Amino acid sequence: MFFGDCYVIGGNGCFALLDNGVLSDDVAYGHGGPETAFNGALFFGIFISTMIILNEGARGKWVIMLPVIIGSAIMSVCIWVYWNDASEAGQLPKYVSAIVTLVYTGAYILLREEGVNEGLSDFKPNLKVNDKIAMVSLILLILAGLFYSLRMILSPDSVIDAGFPEKVTDTTILDKGMGEPFPTTVSVSGALILVYTLFSAIVLLDGASGKWSVLHPSAFAFMTVTISLFVGLIAGNARNVSDQNQLDAMTGAVVMLLVLISYFRLKREGVEDGITFFGEPVEDEGMWINSLLLFALVMGALFAASEIILPMM
Repeated sequence: MFFGDCYVIGGNGCFALLDNGVLSDDVAYGHGGPETAFNGALFFGIFISTMIILNEGARGKWVIMLPVIIGSAIMSVCIWVYWNDASEAGQLPKYVSAIVTLVYTGAYILLREEGVNEGLSDFKPNLKVNDKIAMVSLILLILAGLFYSLRMILSPDSVIDAGFPEKVTDTTILDKGMGEPFPTTVSVSGALILVYTLFSAIVLLDGASGKWSVLHPSAFAFMTVTISLFVGLIAGNARNVSDQNQLDAMTGAVVMLLVLISYFRLKREGVEDGITFFGEPVEDEGMWINSLLLFALVMGALFAASEIILPMM
């Protein structure tokens, strides 16, 4: 999420923890930097959900693991189906995605002994959120999530055509990683968005009690997306070339607000029931708010450093 632009240009003249290994004459060179960073932010939320399982225990965490398994499986298929064989980009993502999906699924199976499926047998889908504002917020999150994820998964080319009516050929723009994304990148976004859509659906259909474990990752992920978009607009490397780009940017910020509204409105319905921090009950009710504000401050500083300060040095 910090080095998406450098990733897609093969680390040419810049620093990236990983890069796609392409040269400037490759068809994939410079394409999809902002979308790669967006996917990184969504992966970050899934990382948070995994850390919750590791640090707070697996009991009842099917609410996290089943959506992640579904999204990861779809992502793996999309990477293989939409892979561009004309590019010399390293094929590591094709194999890593499949391996991670299998390992994560294996972990889910092994965690049955630790109660990961607790509450699953009682899951009877129904509208179980009483707060009207939270209910509407969750429904909007689900509808928007389905709209974006299904389009991206099933028809990534149409998504690209809508957002990029004119294809980028200017080499100076490609050197910044600002070329239009490839279908593979877009389909991965769709699979990841589906994970968060399923998170919202579980809260709506299973009730708010104890669902902090799925709303926290969503809040952190889309707060990261919003901060990165805001800093990107200042730095001049955010998507802003079409009406669709601008709508997508606005949608990301709205999703963040809807997640936060849902969370705070549902506190009265027990969304924080059983909340722990490193296995210990959280007694300070302001801890979550303070942590969220601190996170926003730190993430804003990191994005400013990577997108504004470092390029100037």
